[in-house]
Amino acid sequence: MSLIDRRQGLWGLAVLGLASTLPLAWRRAQAATPARELAVVEKGAGRVAFYSVPDGRLLGSVPLGSQPHEMVADSAGRFAYVGGYGVKGWQFGGDGGHQLWVIDLATRKLARTIDLSPHRRWHGMRLDAKGRLYALSESDSRLARFDTPATAQGPDRMIPVGGARSHYFVVKADGSRAFVADTMSGLVIMIDPDDASFAPVKQHIGTAPEGLALSPDERTLYVIDRPAGVLHALDAATLRPRARTTLRGEAVRVVVQADGRLIVSNTADKSLTRHSPTTLAEEARLPLPAAAPGLNLPAGGSILYAALETNRIAIIDLAAWKITGGFATGDAPDTAVLL
Repeated sequence: MSLIDRRQGLWGLAVLGLASTLPLAWRRAQAATPARELAVVEKGAGRVAFYSVPDGRLLGSVPLGSQPHEMVADSAGRFAYVGGYGVKGWQFGGDGGHQLWVIDLATRKLARTIDLSPHRRWHGMRLDAKGRLYALSESDSRLARFDTPATAQGPDRMIPVGGARSHYFVVKADGSRAFVADTMSGLVIMIDPDDASFAPVKQHIGTAPEGLALSPDERTLYVIDRPAGVLHALDAATLRPRARTTLRGEAVRVVVQADGRLIVSNTADKSLTRHSPTTLAEEARLPLPAAAPGLNLPAGGSILYAALETNRIAIIDLAAWKITGGFATGDAPDTAVLL
């Protein structure tokens, strides 16, 4: 499911040139593209906003609270789930939030709020193929699972991760394993989300791991050591290292295309890079007008929605490897869902 101008109109004029100078075929193709809806978490605005894409028209918004961060939506597009992180970033002090917000996507309204106190700083949010929801408490280094999230009043499982500050994670489609980036310890930690007796497998990979992604066959885990700017490939069964490469300085997110190639958001040099899934070698670079802390790629899709630090969403055609549009948003856009 999938991100994008605050002042409406073609984004990236400095990059793409004036609309009147664009090829006629391109403009006709844009006009013929059916409008869809993008739900975007705006962390600084404390809301989820709904935009039509590709034109970026604001359709509505749901106010939530201080610093919502990660969001997922069910496969039917009925509900979205947003974690109450409550602070600006993992480096910041404060208790953080204790809420999990459930948004009715059909009505664009808050359906209910689940109180998860005393556990706080709910950041990562994932769904498995069975529709079970997973949420990560950074402050307590615990992974919660909700077996029927549409009606749940609290978690069905709470598994200790064994980290110091567990910030981000991914989960296998069948829910048998979760992989957690523990930013303060430099560890990647593998756990069984159903069985707390499973001894967590830990692999030290550097300074502060953050971005994570699984290969399409789920045999390889890709990890970004954010401040070091290093991309690692680990065996997803054992966490043993397979390959690594140095990036263009600090990098924050990695997503995987349907063909297995990786897309990395380089915050240091404000670019996207494409990488080989085996050697991790850089294959292409795309400059951006601003750093992109959020990458949103719908499953099987070729259109990437990148959330920029300048409060915009960039629309990127990965097949053509170019920016094709975008729009302004509220303060600090991040994760998004394409409806």
